[in-house]
Amino acid sequence: MTIAETLEYYLNLLGCSAQELSEASAVSPATVSRYCSGAHSPKPGNKSIEKIAKGIAELSRRQDLRLSEEAVLHELQESCRLPADIGSLLAANFNILVNRLNISLTALSEFSNFHLSYLYRIRNGERKPHKTDNLRDSICKFVARYHNSDTEKTILSRLTGKEITDDRQLYDALSEWLYTDHSGEMKTDSAEQFLTNLDNFDLAEYIRAISFGSAEVPAGLPDMPAAQRYYGIAAFKQAELDFLTAVLHSDTTQPVKMCSDMPISDMAVDLDFGRKWMNGLAMLMKKGIRLEVIHDLDRPFEEMMYGLESWIPLYMTGQVSPYYFRAVHNGIYRHLLYSAEHSALRAECLTGFHGDGMYELVTDAQDVAYCRKRAKELFRKAAPLMDIYREDSAAAFRKFEDRESEHSGSRRRLLSVPPVFTLSDGLLQSIMERSAVPAVRQLQIRQYVNRQRINTEKILQHSPITDELPELTEAEFGQYPLSLPLAGMFCPDELRYTYAEYQAHLKLTHEFERTHTGYSLVCSPRAAFRNIQISILLGGYVLITKTKHPMIQFVIRHRSLCAAIENFEVTIPESAPDQKEDVS
Repeated sequence: MTIAETLEYYLNLLGCSAQELSEASAVSPATVSRYCSGAHSPKPGNKSIEKIAKGIAELSRRQDLRLSEEAVLHELQESCRLPADIGSLLAANFNILVNRLNISLTALSEFSNFHLSYLYRIRNGERKPHKTDNLRDSICKFVARYHNSDTEKTILSRLTGKEITDDRQLYDALSEWLYTDHSGEMKTDSAEQFLTNLDNFDLAEYIRAISFGSAEVPAGLPDMPAAQRYYGIAAFKQAELDFLTAVLHSDTTQPVKMCSDMPISDMAVDLDFGRKWMNGLAMLMKKGIRLEVIHDLDRPFEEMMYGLESWIPLYMTGQVSPYYFRAVHNGIYRHLLYSAEHSALRAECLTGFHGDGMYELVTDAQDVAYCRKRAKELFRKAAPLMDIYREDSAAAFRKFEDRESEHSGSRRRLLSVPPVFTLSDGLLQSIMERSAVPAVRQLQIRQYVNRQRINTEKILQHSPITDELPELTEAEFGQYPLSLPLAGMFCPDELRYTYAEYQAHLKLTHEFERTHTGYSLVCSPRAAFRNIQISILLGGYVLITKTKHPMIQFVIRHRSLCAAIENFEVTIPESAPDQKEDVS
C-alpha cells in the first residue's frame, strides 16, 4: 500500500480523523493532510513518519488496541519506499529543475511545442503529464542545448549525482533523474534553517556582540597607492579588508556598490577573516553608508541559503539593498567589483583557479570613475532580491499591501497568532483599554485593523486564503505569552493578550472561517515559529514579517528561494517534559 492507503487504513481502524492524528503525533495538520491525500510521499527515514507512528500507537492504547509502535513504523516506512507514479515523479522533479536552473517556461514551450499553460499547471502540481516520455525528452534536449554552461553542468552534476562534462552525459543523467523518486531532495531543511535563524535573530544582541555601539569610526584618509595588486588567497583577504579600510577613512557617506561571483569556499574557512570582514561592513553602516549588493545565486541551493543567512544581521539594519541577476551568467570567468566614491576593488579569475587570479585596489580618480560607472551599469541589469521595509518605510509597505490585495493567486500563511482582521471591535477596544494605550495610538490601531479587514475581503473575492496557526494550551501560553499582530503597522507598543482574550480571538477566527467562503484555517498544537510570520502568494512572492522589535518586513521574489519556502514541511517543536499538561 502507498503511504496514503496505509494512513487511511489506520484512521479507519482507530475511527479517528487526520486532525486527531496530527494532535497525537505533534505533526502539523498540513503535513498529515498531504500524506493522507497522497500529495506528498516522504522518505522512510523522515522524522514526521516516526512521530506519526508514535501517535498511532498512542491512539490505539487509548482504545485498548495496543498497536506496536515498532510494527506501525515498519509498515509506514515500507509504504514510503513504494515509488509514486511516473507522472507525479516527473512533475515534482520538473519543478525542482526549473527552480535550480531558472528555466524559462516560455522558452521551453516554444522549443517543445508543449503549451505554456500546460507546463505551468504541471509545475504547480495542478495536473500530471500524460505523455511523460515526450515531455521528458523535450526537457532534456532543451536543457542540453540552452543550459549547458560549465556552471550549469556543475549544478546538474550535484543534482543528479553523475559526472557531466558534455551534452550527451547531461541528457542521459537528466533523463534518468527525472524518472527517479527524489522526495525532499530540494533540501527544504536549508529553507527551514534559514527561517529558524531569522526567527531567533536578535538585532540588539548582534549589535552588542560586535561592539557596534561603542566602536569608533577611524578618521583621516591613510596614504594608499593609486593602484595596488594582490596575488594569492591570503592577499585576496587583505585586499577586501584594505578596501573597507579605505572607505572607512574617506570623507564619503555615499552608497557602496558590491558585486561578486568569485568563489567563497576557500576564504570562508578563515573565521578570523570572516569576523573582520563582517565587522568592517558593520562599521560602514555605522558611518551612515548604505550597501547595495548583487548576490551571486548561481550556486548550489544549500550554498545560496548559507550565504543569505550570513547577511541576515545586515538586512535587519535596513541599510542593505540586495539584488541578483535573473539570468544564469558565464561560468568560465569570475569577477568582483566593489565601488565607492574615492576607491574601488576589482578582481578576476577563471572558474576553478581562484588562487591564480588577481585583485586590484584603485584610488586614482580616473580608475575610480570608470569602476563607479561600470557598477551603475551592472545594477541596471540586476533585479531586487527582496524588498525590505522598516518603520521608516511604513507608508511604502502600506501601498504594497494595498496593491497585493488586487493580485489573484492562492495564499498560504504561517502565523504564530490569529490574524488581526478577525478581531471584533469590542475585543480590540477591551485589549487596548486594559493595555492603557493612548487615544492617538488607539485610533492608529483601529485604522490599521480596518484596512486589514478591507484588504482580506478584497482578496477573498478572487482568491483563497489558508492560515496555519497554533492553538496553545493555557500552560503553553503562560510560557510563551502572545501579543496582538501589529507588526504590519510597525507598532512600537506590545499589546499582550490575556489567555481569555487569546481564546476569544481564536473563537472569532473560527467563526470567520465558517462565514467566509475561500478562507481555511489549519490549527496545530504548537507554533513552528514565534517571532516571524510568513505570508506566501503561491508562485509569486514570500513575505516574512519579523514581529520582534525591531519589526521588519522582507518581500522575497527570487523563484528558487520562494519555492523552497513554499514547499518546506513545518517541523513542530516537541514539548519539553515540564511543559506537558497534567492530565491526571
